[in-house]
Amino acid sequence: MKIGFDVSDLCTNRADGTTRYTMELAKRLPGIGSEHEWLYFAPFDFAHPSTVSSGSNGGKPWPANVRKVLSPWPKYWTQSRLPWDLYRYHPDVLFMPIQQIPFARPKKMKTVAVIHDLAFHIYPEQFTYKDWLLQHVFTAYVARNADKIIAVSQATANDIAKYYDRTENVHVVHHGVNHQVFRPVEERHPQLSAPYLLYVGQIQPRKNMIRLVQAFEILYQQEKNLQLVIAGSHGWLNTPIYRYIGVSLARSNIIQLGRVGDKLLPALYSHAEVFVLPSLYEGFGMPILEAMACGCPVVTSNISSMPEVAGEAGILVDPNSVESIAEGIQEARSRREELQEKGLQHARQFTWEKTVQQTGKVLF
Repeated sequence: MKIGFDVSDLCTNRADGTTRYTMELAKRLPGIGSEHEWLYFAPFDFAHPSTVSSGSNGGKPWPANVRKVLSPWPKYWTQSRLPWDLYRYHPDVLFMPIQQIPFARPKKMKTVAVIHDLAFHIYPEQFTYKDWLLQHVFTAYVARNADKIIAVSQATANDIAKYYDRTENVHVVHHGVNHQVFRPVEERHPQLSAPYLLYVGQIQPRKNMIRLVQAFEILYQQEKNLQLVIAGSHGWLNTPIYRYIGVSLARSNIIQLGRVGDKLLPALYSHAEVFVLPSLYEGFGMPILEAMACGCPVVTSNISSMPEVAGEAGILVDPNSVESIAEGIQEARSRREELQEKGLQHARQFTWEKTVQQTGKVLF
């Protein structure tokens, strides 16, 4: 079988869940499907995912069953150049790790697409109009035309049924954790020493960061050496978030690190008092498991996919209540050792190897 795989996210410099998902699957799928030919379609050249995730500058050879198909026509690539290559190479199956499939494609080719979340239905005001419109058009087309859909959580599968009335050939496949990278470590982040709370993720409205800062302000009044560390970039509509941080009474104790690579992320997680993800909506919430795998207590929201991902190993709070978030953080700090052990055990249930095996069953 010839399997096409859109790996265009590997050409970006983003540090979001979809990019990590693509990276982890791209380096593992050919191993479990060694009898298949893999065509990795992309608009630019890209490094081997193992090289990227390790931070190494050295190249790593691709398996013999992987062939890169690079396009010299990157603009509007998914709907313009990718169809051209599909007709040229005729894969039997096309795997799209994003909420989009080409409108023009060979009729006999099967399509498998991944729907990560439907936040644009629930919080349309938190998207630019262009992004909101494109998300609607592309995701609706996937929901109605993809042969098979992978939903990254049962919560997302429920949303697909709710908004698109589709339940047939919708497969729930959870994300995993790279336990070789995300594990408790002794090393500390070189910029941090005082006790700190941690947020890792994009800077955007859906992440509910203004309420997180407000909850931190409550705790800061009681403990002046406590810090809030924000590790993230690449967002949208985030000017009000940065503006609020800039005028916060606790701004001197809010550390904005920007994007942090995998070399330092485990140290950030390992020594944080609590990891906090009070999102209003998540398709999955990968940092929840990364934090747990590093032995960090987790506080997250009691809605959407987050209870599904955190299980009984995290503290669930009402994301619309600043007081609930602050109380959840304090509870997590008081139960630190218990939650560390629960989190480590819970995270072990999620591996990329399991994700890849389940994805292979959908593809092959």
